[in-house]
Amino acid sequence: MPGLSSDSYKYIEFLTSPDDDQTTRPGTLWPHQWESFLRVIYSHEILNKSEIGADGLLLNIVTGGGKTAIIAAIISWLKISHSVQKFVLICPNLIVRDRLEDDFDGGKVFIDRDLLPNWANLGPKDFILTTLGSGKEGGWASLFSASVILGNIHQFYLSNKSGQSNISALMNGPDFALFNDEAHNSPAPEYDATLRRMREKLVLRIDTTATPDRADGKTPDSGMIYEYSVTDALADGIIKTPVVYQPDIKTVQLTYTDARTGEKRKVEEIDWDEVDRLGLSATQWVTDDEPMRQQMAIALRRLEEQERRAKGRFQPILFVVAVSKADAIKAEQTLNKYFKTKTLLVTEDSDEVDRQKARELGKQKKGSSPFKAVVSVLMLREGWDVPEVGIILLLRKFGSKVYGQQVIGRGLRRVRVKGVDPSEPQICSIVDHPKLDHQWLWDIFNAKRRDNVQIDDLFDETEDLPAPPPKQELIKPERAIDVPPIDPSIMDDGEFDIGDIPPPPIPLENWQEALDSIVYDPNVVTITKIDISGVTGQELAGMEWKTVQSAPETEPYNGFKVEISDDLAREAVKECLLEISELLTISAGYAAGFKDKVYSALLYHIRSRFLDGTSIGLADRSSLDFAWKMLPQVKARVAAIPGLIGGIIEYGD
Repeated sequence: MPGLSSDSYKYIEFLTSPDDDQTTRPGTLWPHQWESFLRVIYSHEILNKSEIGADGLLLNIVTGGGKTAIIAAIISWLKISHSVQKFVLICPNLIVRDRLEDDFDGGKVFIDRDLLPNWANLGPKDFILTTLGSGKEGGWASLFSASVILGNIHQFYLSNKSGQSNISALMNGPDFALFNDEAHNSPAPEYDATLRRMREKLVLRIDTTATPDRADGKTPDSGMIYEYSVTDALADGIIKTPVVYQPDIKTVQLTYTDARTGEKRKVEEIDWDEVDRLGLSATQWVTDDEPMRQQMAIALRRLEEQERRAKGRFQPILFVVAVSKADAIKAEQTLNKYFKTKTLLVTEDSDEVDRQKARELGKQKKGSSPFKAVVSVLMLREGWDVPEVGIILLLRKFGSKVYGQQVIGRGLRRVRVKGVDPSEPQICSIVDHPKLDHQWLWDIFNAKRRDNVQIDDLFDETEDLPAPPPKQELIKPERAIDVPPIDPSIMDDGEFDIGDIPPPPIPLENWQEALDSIVYDPNVVTITKIDISGVTGQELAGMEWKTVQSAPETEPYNGFKVEISDDLAREAVKECLLEISELLTISAGYAAGFKDKVYSALLYHIRSRFLDGTSIGLADRSSLDFAWKMLPQVKARVAAIPGLIGGIIEYGD
C-alpha cells in the first residue's frame, strides 16, 4: 500500500500475525474480514473518493461472515489513525438493531476480537454506545456525548420530528463515520434522502449486506469493493453446508368438496406425473392439511438428526417460514398440538416478550423445556441471527431471489459454543417441495444429483460430508488479459428483431359486465393423502451428492383440528385478495400502485358472489370460508379475460 499513513501502518501491524505478514493474529479477524478491512483502508487512504466510494464503499459479505467484526475493526482504525470521534450505525429494523446493540454494548466486540492496542491508550470505555429508541439512550444530548450511535434508519427520517431532531444533532456535531448495515434497503426514497443529508458530514460511509440486489431490482449507490459469497464461505468452512430435502411422491389423493356446503363430491387418486393437468396452486402442496403434516414430519426427522449431532451441547431449532398469518397459526398449532413439539409463533402482532424469546432461542438450555421450533411470516429475516437454527421448513413459495437468500441465510451461521470444535462439520437442513419450484434458489449453490442411492441406504451426513469445494483464486495475475473494447462498427444502434409479439389486450370499457359474467365452480380440490416413496437429500457444495431416505410416518388425526378465529379468517381473506390484486395488476403490465383499484373492484365482486352482499367485516363464518376457498378461482378466471384488469384500472371508478 504505497502512500499508507504511518498511523494506519502501525495499526495494521498490530493486527498482523508476527509469523506471517499476510495474515492476522489468531483471535482477531478471519481471512475474509482481514481482506475487507484492508480494502477499505486502501480505498479510503490511497484511491480516495475521486476514484471510488463517493457515495460510500460496499462490502458484500455472506450471512454468518461476521460483518460486525469488520465494522468494529474499521471503527478502531478510524479512531486511532484518523482521530474520528463519532460513529453512526444505522439499520432497517429492530431485529438488526438489537443484534448490533448486543455486539457493541460495553465494547464487547472490541474485546472479543482484541482490536484495541495498549499503545493507543484506548479501551472499551472509549466507545460509549447510545441506542436510539431502546430506553438506554440519554435523549438529544446523548447524540453529542456518545461515541457510537446506533439507530433504526426511520429514526433519522426527515419526515418526522424525531428524525429531524436526531439529524440536527448529528449535523451540528463533529464529522462522523457512517455504517449502513443491511444496505440493500437504502434505495427506498426516504432512506436515500437521509443518506444524502448526512453526506456533507461524513468522513467515510461503509455499506454492508449479504444481498445487495433488492426485490425491486435496485442496488445501493455505494461502490462495491469486496464480495465474499456463499461459495467462498463454504470453501473456508465459515458457514454450514446447506442440504435440501424434498419428498419423492408416487400418488396423490384429491377430494372434491362443495365449497358452500362442505359436501364431499368425489375422491380421486392420481399418479404424481399427472397432477400438473389439474392446475393445483403451488402453495397447496405445503398448506393443505395433509401435505403440511407430511412436510413437517420430514422436518422433524431432520430435527431429530440435528439433536443427535448436537449431543446435548445446544438445542437445534426448526425454523418454519409461512406465507400468511393464518398459515403461520395453522403451522404453530399443528406443531404444538399434533406433533407435540414446543413451538414459538412470531408475527407482526407478536408482543415484545415473544420477539425477545425469538432473539434468545439459542441461549436456551437443553433440558429446561426449550422451544424446538419457531414459526414466522417473514418477520425473522435479516438481522435475526440464531446459529442454532439447523432446519428450515419452507411453507411458502419464494419469487424473490433477495427474500429467498435472506431466509436461507438464517440457517447458515455456524454454532460456536463451548464443546463445538471449529472444524466440526455443520449442516443446515432445508425442507422444500418440488412444486414450489425453487430450483433457481438452489442453483445459487450449484446443486447436482448423486444417483444410485437406495431408499434404505444409511447416510450419515456428518461423517460422509465431502470436503468443501476449492476456493477459486487468481494465482498468476500476469497471465490475465484485458477484455478488448466493443467494436462500434458492429453495434446495432438498439434495433433488433424481437419477432412477432402480439400487442397488449385493449382495456375493456365494459369491464364490470365482463367481471359479472364469470361463472365459478363451487367444487374445490383438497390434497387429502400423499403416498411418498422417500425423501431426497441434496447437498449443495463439495461433491454435490443426492441421497434418498425413507418416508416419514404421520400419526392418525385423532380428531385434531386447527382453530382459526373469525377475525383471523377475515384478515386472511383481505390479505389474500390484496396479494391477488397486486399480482394481477403487475401481470397486466401496470405499476403495483394501481392495485388499489383492482382490489376495490374484486372486493365488491366477492361480496356479491360469495358473501351474500355483505362486507367482509359482517359476513358470517360459513360465507368467509366459502370466499376463502374460491379466491384461487377468482384469480385464475379474472386473469383469463383479456383486458379485464386494464379496464378496471383505466375505466374503473
